[in-house]
Amino acid sequence: MDLVVAALRTELAAGRWDVRLPGTRVLAQHLGASAPTVAAALARLAADGLLQGGGARRAYRVVGGRCALPDPRTAATPKRLLLLTHEDLGQLPELSRSLLELLRDRAASKGWLVDSQVVDFVHVKHLQRSWDQKIRVDAGTSIIALYGRPPLAEWAIRRQLRIFFLGGSLDGLPVPMVAVKSSQMAVTALAKLTAQGHWRIIIPLCDRTESFKVGMRQATQAAIEAAGHTYSQAYHNPESPFLKPDVTWRILEAAFAKTPPTAMVFLDWRELVTAQCFLARLELTIPADVSVILLSTSVDAEWFYPPLSCFRFPIRRLLATTLRWLEDGAGDAHPITLPHDFVEGATIGPARTSRVDDSPVLIHGKRSTISARTQCP
Repeated sequence: MDLVVAALRTELAAGRWDVRLPGTRVLAQHLGASAPTVAAALARLAADGLLQGGGARRAYRVVGGRCALPDPRTAATPKRLLLLTHEDLGQLPELSRSLLELLRDRAASKGWLVDSQVVDFVHVKHLQRSWDQKIRVDAGTSIIALYGRPPLAEWAIRRQLRIFFLGGSLDGLPVPMVAVKSSQMAVTALAKLTAQGHWRIIIPLCDRTESFKVGMRQATQAAIEAAGHTYSQAYHNPESPFLKPDVTWRILEAAFAKTPPTAMVFLDWRELVTAQCFLARLELTIPADVSVILLSTSVDAEWFYPPLSCFRFPIRRLLATTLRWLEDGAGDAHPITLPHDFVEGATIGPARTSRVDDSPVLIHGKRSTISARTQCP
């Protein structure tokens, strides 16, 4: 809720509303948040004395009209920015929420009127004609999409809209983007693991675009073959069109039933949480039995024990690059890839050569047994 309160404070200070605010549902769509969260944020602002009224279906009013809009006869045409996300702010990773909030504040301070909208463009394979009506944008609006995807890029190109991807994938389409490249992080992570004798490494590729998976497979194959072993896409890079706890669990079950891995690399914090639960069920520990690396970071990673080996993203440079594009179009020519920082942590150890036999695992509430080999081949 704090993010929504901050966003509303920014827009009140910028004079977005003269006397009366829109209804809660309209504001929820505008901010990309749930209606209950927006209602709670409005109540807090009212308690702080910035708004008055509300309740019983009454709209909130700006106290004293302090945030009146400029006279339309004398005001310049406002600069409009639409922040597109694939899910509500509250469901996004903490890093992404913080980055969007910083972006909203900085853009508003530079005179941009900032809207937010939630449209699930991440899980579609083709351009959606419904976006023409669904996405609230005109030719004069700039768009910044978090984790953009090729169908969204194609849609914007056809509509001749100005769009920028804050992370994501393009499949070669001419849309500006800034990102930290996951395949480069994978190269670093794999080098750390193979140096410790690991080659039985799995990197699940769930709910990812084909171009993304190609880069990750190439990085994995190069590392495994450089270590003197044979790369198997099905084993080293298992994949699924879905990113769900039960999917991750089944991937791990299959890997441990066949050739128990000595190391795992995950793209998503949630996958790591499921993996830790899976290992605990097998009575295996990190890193004594299995090493793990996360190809991202999370505020929750501070609670991981032992300290998590992961990557730190260059937030300031991501923000600065995006704002440069917003203000003057810098970055229109080609995607910009920023370097990553590896956080050493303590979840990497030497590869082990033995595993626990006949470890019980629960899947969908049913007990099954994984028979792991006592000696790795």
